[in-house]
Amino acid sequence: MIPKEYCHVEMSFHTAADTFKKQLHTAIEHSHSPARLELLKKRLRNIKGKIIVCFYINWGETVSCRYLSEIITEPYFRPPEEPVYDVIPLKMNVEESEKIINFNLKNIGKPYDYMRAILSLAPITLRTPDLPDKFYCAQLVLYTLKEIGIEIDGDINHQTPLSVHKFLESIKDRHMDTNGGSKSDSK
Repeated sequence: MIPKEYCHVEMSFHTAADTFKKQLHTAIEHSHSPARLELLKKRLRNIKGKIIVCFYINWGETVSCRYLSEIITEPYFRPPEEPVYDVIPLKMNVEESEKIINFNLKNIGKPYDYMRAILSLAPITLRTPDLPDKFYCAQLVLYTLKEIGIEIDGDINHQTPLSVHKFLESIKDRHMDTNGGSKSDSK
């Protein structure tokens, strides 16, 4: 039972390079993978102005962060745009944005949750502690949103990218923004 339209979901947002450098510096001490945050910080050392940051986890990988740019040809490294991605912009204040960034930076390097990813397509699930020690894409986005009080009905650990997309569509009018947002891969 493969979702009909969406096989992946991730979050991206616009921020100032200097602001993100400070957030990286602050988060290093509490991060799952301080060395990876140091590398992200190093890549920004000569960058000024606006940047686009994307937090994600791909099948079999770890929670990661990449920088997006409009000048790159490869869609994976560009800001989300149709027809490759559906974009659902969400509005956040500075405090909410900081919570989302800190949550993701703290979890960079955590492994992929194969079992829950597979079980998200089945009618059974596993019990989960308050915060998992590994993630799959839909779960990472939903835990990120939970940090700012946006919660889906149902088990946060038993959702598909399609259910995340439907949830975001249902709340988008309450959280509209034109500055980044969440994106879903179309199959």
